Amino acid sequence: MHDLPSEMKSGTPRISIGLVVYNGAEYIRSALDSIVKQPYKDIELVVVDGGSSDGTLDVLEEFANYISVMVSKPDEGIYDAMNKVCSLATGDWLIFLGCDDVLLEALGDISVQMTSPDSVYYGDAIFLSSGNVIGGRFSKRRLAQMNICHQAVFYPRTVYKKYAYSLDYSWLADYAYNLNLVGIGIQFVYVNEVVSVYNDKGGSSHGDAEFEKKKIKLIYSSLGLMYVALEILRRLKVRLIDITARSIGVFLKCLLPYSYWKYFQSLWRRMQKYF
Repeated sequence: MHDLPSEMKSGTPRISIGLVVYNGAEYIRSALDSIVKQPYKDIELVVVDGGSSDGTLDVLEEFANYISVMVSKPDEGIYDAMNKVCSLATGDWLIFLGCDDVLLEALGDISVQMTSPDSVYYGDAIFLSSGNVIGGRFSKRRLAQMNICHQAVFYPRTVYKKYAYSLDYSWLADYAYNLNLVGIGIQFVYVNEVVSVYNDKGGSSHGDAEFEKKKIKLIYSSLGLMYVALEILRRLKVRLIDITARSIGVFLKCLLPYSYWKYFQSLWRRMQKYF
């Protein structure tokens, strides 16, 4: 364990940054640089490493003076590591960062807006693959459709010390976590700030079959029957649009030159993200 340098201990509230990593030597330096260069200084850096063997520990050692707590040993996956961060952190709020994400310089502007000690605060994130800012305010209906970017969420100590991430899910336990928090009445407050650059090509981009099997049940228990109905209708709409587009595609493939057909395929792939 290392104490933060004195210049990183001024002002309140204290924000814990949880960094979980396993064999992330290729990316982790950028993540660490973005943390230690923060203008906002009242931060605590908690690192949980899953027993890396690729040089990650060497990079972490270079930043040892900035790491408040570090654990390096095998774990049961990313959410087991995140639960360890929750047990080790002491900040008023906790945000998680992946080893291939970057924290932007917004903590100062966000900290003055975090006035309720029992509320979850969340902002926006830049998706690395497109450069687009993703986020905005989440209603219950929107949360039933998609998750808030985890690298833009600040959990209060009253939440992260009490509730743990489920180990049933490989990549979307944070989604289940947010649904459960809303279901028990925890207030989520949006702040119009861009918090991080999120590598959306990481593990979570592959989906989580176990979560998808239980998503409707989670929506029902957390949000209620109306939001289950809305989500089912949304899925039916997406399916209908997909079937229609495929039918049109088959028809156009018979009529159009190959280059035009490939353009249609490309256009349809870009449009799908809006449904």
